[in-house]
Amino acid sequence: MLVEAGPRGRTKLLVDAGLSSRILIDRLRQTGIHLKQLQGVLVTHEHIDHIIGLPVLMKRYGIAAITTPATLDAIQQSFAFTSCLVEPVEVGTLVGVTETGPLSANRVLFEHKETFAPGVRQTAPLSEKLPENGVILPEGDRSQLPMMPMEIGSRRMIGDIEVVSFPVSHDAVAPAGYLLIAGGCRICVVIDSGEVTPAMLEAMQHADLLILESNHDRERLIRGPYPYALKQRILSATGHLSNDQAADAVLKTWRTDSVRWLWLSHLSRTNNTPKLALKSMIKRLEDAGANLAQLHISVSPPGMGGVWDSTHLWQNPALWEIPG
Repeated sequence: MLVEAGPRGRTKLLVDAGLSSRILIDRLRQTGIHLKQLQGVLVTHEHIDHIIGLPVLMKRYGIAAITTPATLDAIQQSFAFTSCLVEPVEVGTLVGVTETGPLSANRVLFEHKETFAPGVRQTAPLSEKLPENGVILPEGDRSQLPMMPMEIGSRRMIGDIEVVSFPVSHDAVAPAGYLLIAGGCRICVVIDSGEVTPAMLEAMQHADLLILESNHDRERLIRGPYPYALKQRILSATGHLSNDQAADAVLKTWRTDSVRWLWLSHLSRTNNTPKLALKSMIKRLEDAGANLAQLHISVSPPGMGGVWDSTHLWQNPALWEIPG
């Protein structure tokens, strides 16, 4: 996912690099962006379907990986970094069994404004920033990879975007979700988690745009072709969120005083479909009596994905109004 903020979108961050560098470069080029414009890559965790393109971005282009120290260590030790500059595997031929394909290449744009959207609390500005080119090379051995350690639970300014990290529940060394704040709008990214924790709910309830995992239909997974051990992993507290769990999270963070956007993401190709995930979410919300006019729901497609442009939203106040 590409996130842009500030005047003329001067701050640009990726969230994960789950596509090959070739595909990432091509899709960025289609949006008019060169890799040199990126300030860094926010990494949620070290599993290969989230970092497949990262080695080339870091080694060849000097783009910083931003994540927890433990995740940075795991990335360095990953087989993805055993070759010099060549990605060891192609997308679609990942080692082992994966429940999902690569994340779609969504694009999120913040407008640079000092005003704040309805229902959004102002956050004190922070001063810590990346250098203009986004590269942080360690002191001493300059051959080391560009990295920015960011502990879970911390927050920092990266250019025009305030990044807040929070823990999620997944079978990785230190998995993280992110709340991204700029220009009065907030985006929350929650992918790869086996359960919804209070810390996740706290971050999610502030989001104007929530990008939420809706990985599988539980019954479809149980009846499906996966080995028993893999099914148990997916269903565990450190696995992946089901459609029902995603709906529970949305209901627990429902806001009656504002309009929100929801992107269902990280769907399993085997145990879910976009139509099923969307139908399940809508039914659960309707059964709970939620006003669906307050929520714009869509499913992130596997291709180029969608665009959420706060500039457009700010210029259309009616989109923020709660229907009567």
